[in-house]
Amino acid sequence: MGGGDRPPLTTNAWHTNGGIAMGFVCWMWVFYRAKHDLPVVLGLRHPWEHEHDDELHDDQAEDKHFEYLHAAWDKHAADTLKVRDDDDDDDDDEDDDDDE
Repeated sequence: MGGGDRPPLTTNAWHTNGGIAMGFVCWMWVFYRAKHDLPVVLGLRHPWEHEHDDELHDDQAEDKHFEYLHAAWDKHAADTLKVRDDDDDDDDDEDDDDDE
């Protein structure tokens, strides 16, 4: 029942140390992301609120981009709200003809 004469499960030292190293990298990544995203996850800050650095920012290009996004969204919203003739009306008429 106990497995007979088999030795207990052993692993290579390289695999053990590699697993420890990968676990360390994984936890460092989790802490790095928590440093940047934890206030958003906890609801203390909105994700679109960033500390602005004016040297790295091109406000004019950003404004044009946001204007484009707003225009594209408005166009999409207007297109999706248009009432169109759908094909369901024709199917109802055919069903009525079959009943007669």
